[in-house]
Amino acid sequence: HYAGVVEYDTEGFVEKNKDELPREATDLLLASSNSFVRELASIIESPPKKTEEKTSRSSVSRRGSGMGTPGKKKNITVGGHFASQLQSLREKIDLTSPHYVRCLKPNDQLVRDCFDPLMVVEQLRCAGVVEAVRVSRVGYPQRYTHAQFVSRYRIVGSEELKKMAAKKSSLVFTLINILANKIVATNADTSIKKRASWDNESLLEVGIQIGKTKIFLRQNAFDTLEKMRRDCLSLAATILQTIARGYIYYRHYHEMLEANVQLQCWARVIFAKRTAQVIRGNLKSKRIQTAYRRHRARTSYLGVLAVAQWCQRRQRGAHVRAKLRHAATVIQCRVRIWQASVKLKKLKSEARRRQRDQKKFRVGITKKEEQKEPDDSTSLTEDNNTLDEEMGMTHPEDEITNSK
Repeated sequence: HYAGVVEYDTEGFVEKNKDELPREATDLLLASSNSFVRELASIIESPPKKTEEKTSRSSVSRRGSGMGTPGKKKNITVGGHFASQLQSLREKIDLTSPHYVRCLKPNDQLVRDCFDPLMVVEQLRCAGVVEAVRVSRVGYPQRYTHAQFVSRYRIVGSEELKKMAAKKSSLVFTLINILANKIVATNADTSIKKRASWDNESLLEVGIQIGKTKIFLRQNAFDTLEKMRRDCLSLAATILQTIARGYIYYRHYHEMLEANVQLQCWARVIFAKRTAQVIRGNLKSKRIQTAYRRHRARTSYLGVLAVAQWCQRRQRGAHVRAKLRHAATVIQCRVRIWQASVKLKKLKSEARRRQRDQKKFRVGITKKEEQKEPDDSTSLTEDNNTLDEEMGMTHPEDEITNSK
């Protein structure tokens, strides 16, 4: 399957390429009722002598570290390793959408990030990839479905499609006619002329064939279409960039314009503030002069007013005091009369109260004198006078005379 030189190393060749039975098959043979079959299963299950010590050591280390399960170590052969690698490659391929897969060996050292170009080219030649590419380029290497072809190359004939939109025809055939004419126009060979309608026989000259579900393109036609498509995309990108840059510079211009207007506004504000300050300074100086003159006039006016008010107060006070002097005398007399009458009433009430108490006291003394001997009358009279002096009682007539 490979035309190049292949070298094999026979060391451990048998051991590496010996495939073991699955675990389920071994368990099935061990469970057999035939003793011979059980013996064969035990022989198959037992590991080789060389690997027995390694297996025991690895099982002990796994048990000590808590990893893995106890039992026989599974030997990985070349076939098993190849199967695992193939499964991993299959999983990676399923995640992508490849057109062609060819596995190449980058170097003989089996290390990563090391690429030997001569070795890779030799593998491509020996594997027939270069010849397959050459044969593919001679035929129709590029194949698209109708929907993919229209989606990919519609941009090349968009203007012609807009003009022919009124005609009821298949979009694929219309687009192919437009693209065929453009390929002829860009081709240096003048033997092929433009046509209004192209059939499959005439499209052979251009390098395009129409199938029931796909469009087939030769390499020259494909390269020409791709170049036109890149030109259209480049033109569209240029237009988009032009619009985007125009918009950016438009925004930048408006920002600069707004900044210029703001600067002008600030400058005008500063000039206006300075002018306003000058005007306000003149106005304030006028106001200060006005206030000073008003203060001087007010001070002189207040002095004259104070003298006039003092004179008026003196005159009016003398006039009022002359009028009110007689009224004050009358009021004082009335107040004194009222105070004397109030005091007289109090003294009268006090004299009456004392007179009643004195009468009561004398009546009591009279009753006691009647009960005692006549010799004691003088002593009682003296005691009565002594008691009156101690109590500070006087006759009502003396008190009235004193108060008057």
